[in-house]
Amino acid sequence: MGLKTSLLHWLLEKRRSRFLRLKKINSLAIAKDDRFWDVHLSLLRDGRCTQTLHERYNLWTLAKATARLGGAIAEVGVYRGGSARLLCETGCGTPLHLFDTFEGMPQTNAATDGNFATGDFADTSLEDVRRYLSGYSDIHFHKGFFPASAIGSAAENLQYRLAHLDVDIRESTLGCLEFFYPRMLRGGVILSHDYGQLSAPGVKSAFDDFFSDKPETIIPLWDTQCVVTKI
Repeated sequence: MGLKTSLLHWLLEKRRSRFLRLKKINSLAIAKDDRFWDVHLSLLRDGRCTQTLHERYNLWTLAKATARLGGAIAEVGVYRGGSARLLCETGCGTPLHLFDTFEGMPQTNAATDGNFATGDFADTSLEDVRRYLSGYSDIHFHKGFFPASAIGSAAENLQYRLAHLDVDIRESTLGCLEFFYPRMLRGGVILSHDYGQLSAPGVKSAFDDFFSDKPETIIPLWDTQCVVTKI
């Protein structure tokens, strides 16, 4: 961890108001969300989450905003469990279904998947993530390649209010969209990491192709995410 990062973490923990002023967000609603900041700081300490501050807050607020719909939440691309913990901490009391190989990235295609390679993000395991999330209830783990890992499980027959995708590559993204789109509740959202990430072109191409003949609009978010609301 660099000196600048360490200083920002210290400010966030010990001088939060100064941190918020420094980031020029002290006049925004996020500045008053103390629970989010506590969770965000904990994830930074744990080194468990790859999303940026903006992306974590987008996920946090969308989970809360869709809670009234009922239904389940899913995350594909769990890695070490950071964003899954963020979802648990929203307190929305909904089933959370987590999908990952827990052994690294599946087969990639150099023509569509940018800088990613087979086996990336292998520094995780189902046992480690299960331990990390052991304090939360109603979590369901699905190990294997998605969507095959969902077929024949309870997850196949659910309706979802939020599907969070962080799978990096085109084929996996298409598989997620084909599985979740018909299972999304009206008003539910599909949120994806890497849509605006130039090193992950497969995510954007998968979304653009999949939704080219559908009524929903893909809305890009800051930093790399996009969101689609089911009509």
